[in-house]
Parts: sequence; C-alpha cells; structure tokens
Amino acid sequence: MNAAEVFDTLGLEYQRAWSHQPALHGTLAWFAATQPSGSRVLDIGCGTGVPVARTLAKAGMKVTGLDVSPVMVDIASAQVPDASFHKIDIRDFESPPGSWDVICAVFSLLQMTQAEIIRTLGQISTWLRPGGHFFLATVAVDVEQVTLPWMGQEIQVSSFSEENFEAHLGEVGLRVVRRSRPVFTPSYPGAMPEESLHLVCQRP
Repeated sequence: MNAAEVFDTLGLEYQRAWSHQPALHGTLAWFAATQPSGSRVLDIGCGTGVPVARTLAKAGMKVTGLDVSPVMVDIASAQVPDASFHKIDIRDFESPPGSWDVICAVFSLLQMTQAEIIRTLGQISTWLRPGGHFFLATVAVDVEQVTLPWMGQEIQVSSFSEENFEAHLGEVGLRVVRRSRPVFTPSYPGAMPEESLHLVCQRP
C-alpha cells in the first residue's frame, strides 16, 4: 500500500496510537515558548493535525499542514480549524525561498527513498528563512525501501542513521541545535517500545 492508502485506512486510529508522545509534546512546547506569535509553520505529513498543528496554532502561529491522505486532511481540518490543510505530496510542493519560520516533518519522510529524503531536506533548507528552524522526528537506521508490518498494514520505509542524517542536514546548510533519542510505546495491540530520533535544526 502507498502512504495515502495506509493513512486513509488508519485515520484517527493513528492519532490514538501515537499522538501522546511526551518527547514530541516537549519539543512542541519549546517551539511554542520560543517562536513569536504569527510565525509561519509548515507541517509536512500533518496527519490528523494532532498534536503538531493544534499545539502550534494554539500558540498563535500560522500553520499550514500538508498530507497525501485525503482522510487525514479532512480530519485535521475538522480538529484544527485555526490552521489550513491541503492534500499534496511534499515531493510536488513548491514554496518561495525563505517563506517559512518553522518546518516540521514528524515521521513523514520515512515513506520516501533515501534520494527523495535528501532532495526534500534541500528544499526545506531553501524554504526556511535565515534563522528559521526545522524539526525532524524519524527513526534513525540506514535502510532503503524495506517493507515492514506496521499497525496492521505493510509499509515501505527508508531512513538514515543519526550520523548520516546530520551529515545530509549539514550539506544543505542546516545545523542541529537540539537532539534526543526518546523511546515510546504506541497504544495499539502488540506494540513494542520504539526508539526515535528528534532533531531540531536551524538555518544560520
């Protein structure tokens, strides 16, 4: 199944399983405390809009969410009326240079190839204003298009190790300013603890 089909099927089940991650809420609280009201936020792979878009919109930021799943876009629009949501693949998205203060990609780059991830990181760096921040949450492992069972679905995943992610981010001009490797057990039957990688980067 492609990403749109997977997340169309999961809908709110995904939110119930994953939205209460303490480390994720901690990083969003940091953004809410440090970024001015009115900051322009791009939420890549926004899902149901909870918690990323909802938290940052409540803090007074102007949030735009993008997702490939029309079901997710509909749910997000209903749950976070203070933000705007659009059905589009980030690989097809265009934005002027320097047009965003904050860009978030919370587990949304995993269902690309490694080459597409690198290309997207380059675009993100261009889209950020100087001094702007990029928040990446992902799984830190060097894999290319590995098929995995996940929440009753089959998904194809690509990613990089922390060291390689940091190298690719550096190559596109993004500097890591906060990092953590939180472990979280999602709320669905048979779920095991999973370690993720959270990097907050800044464009100098």
